[in-house]
Amino acid sequence: MTNKEIFEGIARKDNQTFLYLYKQYKDRIIHMVRKNSGAEDEALDIFQEGIIALWSNIVQGKFQLQADTQIGTYLFALCRNIWISKLRKRKIVKDIDEEVGIADAAQLDAMEEEYEQINELTLVIKQLGDACQKLLHLFYYKKSSLKEIAHEMGFTEKTAKNNKYRCMQNLKELYKKRNLAL
Repeated sequence: MTNKEIFEGIARKDNQTFLYLYKQYKDRIIHMVRKNSGAEDEALDIFQEGIIALWSNIVQGKFQLQADTQIGTYLFALCRNIWISKLRKRKIVKDIDEEVGIADAAQLDAMEEEYEQINELTLVIKQLGDACQKLLHLFYYKKSSLKEIAHEMGFTEKTAKNNKYRCMQNLKELYKKRNLAL
């Protein structure tokens, strides 16, 4: 299954998608938990909690599928963090920075933080008008030139440049307001 198919399957609670996740990632989670003071039954509980967290993050819009997103890596990071939390509660924290086949702990932490930032920015971008969203998408995501954007959106190149600046200012302002509200 592709990441898009997995993402959409999780969002609609498709049993085949959950079965696929179970078959693909269960052993990795068991390996990580067992290597770090856990038993297989604990690992299965962690895996289930991770799946629920993944589903919840998708439904609530906290996790957005990006072009370079690997759902398995994100699921692993969720499970790893759930397990670390349980270990901390037991005061048995071990060094879990060891590589376990996907990425090391620092990379997983950085990826999780990046996902949160991307999702935060996505929510703010949705507050912009359609024209600003389209302009910024063309410029930053599709890497279109201002001349191409002007042609596509029906204005002059100078207007495209001014609108891009205005849209970025609005985006920055909305982002600041959102972070102050949090």
